[in-house]
Amino acid sequence: MSEKYLIVSEGEQVPPYDPKAMAEGVGMALLGFLGPLLLELDQWLDKRLIRTLVQAIEAILTFRDRVNGLLLSELGSYLDPIGQGGGTKRLSRLLHCPKWTALFIERFLWWRASEQVKQWESQGEEGLVIWDSSVWEKPESLKSEGLGPVQSSKAKRLTHIKPGYYTPPGKPISVPGLHWIGLLLVGVSLRQGPALLAIMRWWTARGWRASFARDEDKKLLEMASTSWGRLVIHVFDRGYASSRWLGALYHYATRFVLRWRHNYHLLYQGKLKAAWKIAASAKKPGAVVDCGMPVEANGSVPASSPSPCAIPTILICHCGWWWCGAPAASPGIC
Repeated sequence: MSEKYLIVSEGEQVPPYDPKAMAEGVGMALLGFLGPLLLELDQWLDKRLIRTLVQAIEAILTFRDRVNGLLLSELGSYLDPIGQGGGTKRLSRLLHCPKWTALFIERFLWWRASEQVKQWESQGEEGLVIWDSSVWEKPESLKSEGLGPVQSSKAKRLTHIKPGYYTPPGKPISVPGLHWIGLLLVGVSLRQGPALLAIMRWWTARGWRASFARDEDKKLLEMASTSWGRLVIHVFDRGYASSRWLGALYHYATRFVLRWRHNYHLLYQGKLKAAWKIAASAKKPGAVVDCGMPVEANGSVPASSPSPCAIPTILICHCGWWWCGAPAASPGIC
């Protein structure tokens, strides 16, 4: 083989940095990030449990196993070389500690996001709050606490019609799982730093903890409005397009960007009209569309509730996004 083809043996690849120094630097950065959380936990938990928490986070960041990385036995085996063995037992003690609660982490994440918003305010900059929600599927589980029916996105993807094969079932497939909703705080420019997870809530539709999507959304909207006010701009996808959600945003005087569904009709110049037709009638992207309503009700509402709603002036983009502008100000993001 070597006589016919020119094969050059490559030497061993050596990273341009000292792995040990790099690991120590990342570890110190992690401790700096978790510092406020660890100081609060020190008032409630034993130091050994706090050490287990830090080691568990190190293991998650090191191995990054998406499928098995959060299983108790797998994560415990990752903790064995980091600590003195017995990783699964030490992690179980942390999770079953009566003084341990997820509210510690929730308050820590919200505090970091609020501090970031204050820093941007002092620098004359603003941020975006991106809303996202989905489900966590546990098709093999039945006994876990709080599980409820969720529509399986994986089953929907696997049952798509494929040429040459039988028609898959048309009804949605439900599996046990949990719903979640998260708020991600990002800057409008690169100099504002990396994104921050502000909060992540889990909820179920079954049992004594049963809730509804819009109830959970309203709780987070109230929290964000109380803490940040109009210092941030909320960004929503089409799943939030509804007259009730527009009413909630207006109630809290929220600055927002909402992607509207093209087949939802709006009250435009006294007539119901498809949203995409209103956008097409604009002369250029970013044009303000006058809905022909009185000043105190200068806005648009869906056909599901065709009554005047006090929504500020709507800015329409050809890409399908709806930008909310201040009613008594120049066109722009309100």
